[in-house]
Amino acid sequence: MSTMRFFARTIIGLSCLLAPFAATAQDLAVSSLPARPLVERLRDGQQLNFDLLFANPGDAKLELVGLELTRFDHEGHFIGQRRLDRNGDSTTMSIATVPNRELPAHGKLVVFNPFTRFDADEAVDRIRVEGIFASGDDGPEQRIAIDLSPRAFVPKTQLSLPLRGEIFVHDGHDFLAHHRRLDITGGMTTHFGITSNFMRYAHDFVVVDAAGKMYRGDGARPEDWYGYGRPVLATGDGVVREMHDGMADNRKGGPPPFDQAAIMKNLKLFLGNYVVVDHGNGEYSVFAHMKQGSVRVKPGQRVKRGEQIGAMGMSGDAFLVHLHYQLQSGPGFEEGLPAYFRQVHVRTGEGWSAPFDGAVDSGMMVR
Repeated sequence: MSTMRFFARTIIGLSCLLAPFAATAQDLAVSSLPARPLVERLRDGQQLNFDLLFANPGDAKLELVGLELTRFDHEGHFIGQRRLDRNGDSTTMSIATVPNRELPAHGKLVVFNPFTRFDADEAVDRIRVEGIFASGDDGPEQRIAIDLSPRAFVPKTQLSLPLRGEIFVHDGHDFLAHHRRLDITGGMTTHFGITSNFMRYAHDFVVVDAAGKMYRGDGARPEDWYGYGRPVLATGDGVVREMHDGMADNRKGGPPPFDQAAIMKNLKLFLGNYVVVDHGNGEYSVFAHMKQGSVRVKPGQRVKRGEQIGAMGMSGDAFLVHLHYQLQSGPGFEEGLPAYFRQVHVRTGEGWSAPFDGAVDSGMMVR
């Protein structure tokens, strides 16, 4: 979440506490998170959102110097490839767009797949991803590859947008979004046993005026923000699994009302006032950072799509008034899932698009 600054800082700060990676094999290893990536349907294409986890059992640290994603047809014929490499100088080589490239000795490295967007008719269900590593500028290269069969995500729950009217997706889950960049080898994630990115497909929804501003004046008070108090609606039918209310809303520029020690005891503090809805089919909706005192549902209560469950606020690890929403595969911190909303319109240069059912992402004005 844009809301995840505190969480991200803690992950970085605690990374030194990680235990060494133990392995008996002498070769590099690679796995995919999730094990079988999902293909997310977009209005004008498709998106592959997964991470690569490399493991180095050797005694020498290595540097990622190349990354390739190759696509094959159903008969195994090559149909296309994208790559990053060291062609160019230190400032222009494409591999430099991957910020974390060092694979420690007896350690791990998470690389967020940079080859994300594809046209709607491009085949992405049979791919091979290969990492190329070297020890020093002149060291020999080592290659490690993984074959993957991404599957198209088929939603089970009919979802509608969680806010009425026009909404700006302040931060979504595209490659540049912070929701996308959860390192499961970090100190915080290992402390809580988190092994997947629960906010992989998350959204931060805000309300803006005609100029794109989120608040009146300097926004010093939550009440100055256009979205503050806006009703939050259940995105789909289900049963309330969990909720919390009572945390005070933050102030612009102020810290969240908890410290690192408190977060280490209860990670859900960063959600602020929140609701978790169980849709009864392996899909769960999480609504976070709601206004203090606004949550109007209780655990065990059945809700209908479009029913008000709370109001937008600024609680938890939030530095702006917004609604953090995500769909995920469990009630805790399980792997995230794409959220396909019904009858969405996107603002274009000509007004609004025709309605569609599907995902929304960073930078869109939707309704």
